[in-house]
Amino acid sequence: MEVFRGFVYVPRRSWLHSLDPRSKSVMLLFFLSASILLSSLPIQLALLASMVPLAIASRSLHRWLGTLRGALIFAAVIFVLNALMSPERGLEYAASMSLRFVVLTSSFSLYFLTTTPEDLALALESSGLPREYALMITMSLRFVPTLARDMQVVIDAFRSRGMRIDSGNLMERLRSYAAILTPLIVFEVRRSLMVAEALEARAFGGAAKPTIYKRMRMGRADHAFILIWLGLLALVLVLRARGLVY
Repeated sequence: MEVFRGFVYVPRRSWLHSLDPRSKSVMLLFFLSASILLSSLPIQLALLASMVPLAIASRSLHRWLGTLRGALIFAAVIFVLNALMSPERGLEYAASMSLRFVVLTSSFSLYFLTTTPEDLALALESSGLPREYALMITMSLRFVPTLARDMQVVIDAFRSRGMRIDSGNLMERLRSYAAILTPLIVFEVRRSLMVAEALEARAFGGAAKPTIYKRMRMGRADHAFILIWLGLLALVLVLRARGLVY
C-alpha cells in the first residue's frame, strides 16, 4: 500500500511543483532512458541518489522514501528470480536488475508527487493528444492509488468482522486475499459506472473542439530545466555509443 501512496499528488510550495508537467516529463524521460540503457550497478545507484536532492527540493522526501521502501519488496523478488534464472551472470547483474525497478518506480513517484492529474491532462491536451486519450491516461494513473485505497477499505471491513488476513501460513493468507477480490471487483465496477454517469452528465465528447479554460505556458525555468535534462540524456547516449558506460 505504501508504494501506491507515492503516486498521489502532494500539494507543496516548491519550484519543482511550479514547473510545467511537460518539462518534468523530460526529467522522467532521462531517468527511464538512462536506467534502461545502462545496466551497471554503480550507475543505477547514482541515478537513484540523484533523485534524493529533487525529492528534498520538492518537499516530498518522506512520501518518496515510502515508495522506495515499498518497492524494495518487489525488488527483492526480482533479485531472487534473476539470481535463480541467470546464475551465470552473477549476483551483481541480479542486483542491477532489481535496482533498475526501484529507479523506475522512484522516478515515476517523483513525477506524480509533484504533478496534479488535472495539470497532466491539460499538458497532454496542449501537446496535441486528443482529449479522450488524455482522459484515459489520466484516469488510469489516478486509478492506481484509488484501487489501493479501496482495497484497504475492504481489508478493514473484513478485519472488523473477525477475519484474520495476515495470520496463518502462505496458503491460508492466499485464500484470505482471494476472498477480498469479489467485493473489490464489485466496488470498482460500481465506481466505473459512477465515472461514466459523471462524464455523461457533463456532456463529455459532445463538442468536437472544446474550449480549454486554462492553457499551459512554459517559462524560462521550464526551458532551462528541459535543456539540462536533454543535455544529460545526450551525454548518456554518447557515452553508451562509445562503450564508455554500460
